Amino acid sequence: MIRTVLAVTLLVAAAGAQNKDRRSGRSPERKKAETLKELSERLSRLSARTDLSAENRFLHAQVAAVQERARQAPAGSYLFDRLESAGDNLLDASEEILNAGRKPGENRESARVPTARELERTYFRVQQGDYFANQLKEPDAQELVRTARRLYQLARGAYDGGEYRRARGLAEACREVIGGLESLAQAAVPAPVPPKLPEP
Repeated sequence: MIRTVLAVTLLVAAAGAQNKDRRSGRSPERKKAETLKELSERLSRLSARTDLSAENRFLHAQVAAVQERARQAPAGSYLFDRLESAGDNLLDASEEILNAGRKPGENRESARVPTARELERTYFRVQQGDYFANQLKEPDAQELVRTARRLYQLARGAYDGGEYRRARGLAEACREVIGGLESLAQAAVPAPVPPKLPEP
């Protein structure tokens, strides 16, 4: 059942991406080149930061690997779309880690309940990580799950300490890691074979 839902989601996402490209008038090759350039610029900008954690550095290495795979993927393909999505998710996660807790005035007691709900939602999202990692069957997939779990634990610790903004930022980073893992799992699913009607 989950595999069927995953396959249907993949087909819908691919169709949406193709329609968007047709409307924008950009060729798939041009979109691919622009996307790879944007990912590379984001990665360079984030990698230049001096306050990188071990999680940031690991995510950046994963993005570099995803970029390499994306360069080999056909322009306009479903595979390229999923790899692009994975790269975006992992870079978003890195940004969330770096920016967690930087906005002042968000550690009021009124933020406790919404933060608790967000952490609960994140907890259930993390539980999906093992499924996606099993679909990938790659060593780094399990490390992505472990990274998401560490981020969740850090978010939970920030919550316990009343640092609600930091807790929410780390929870968002955690969800982005799982989102990247999900996109990589989708990229690994073989294209579905359309069913045949029986001969009359």
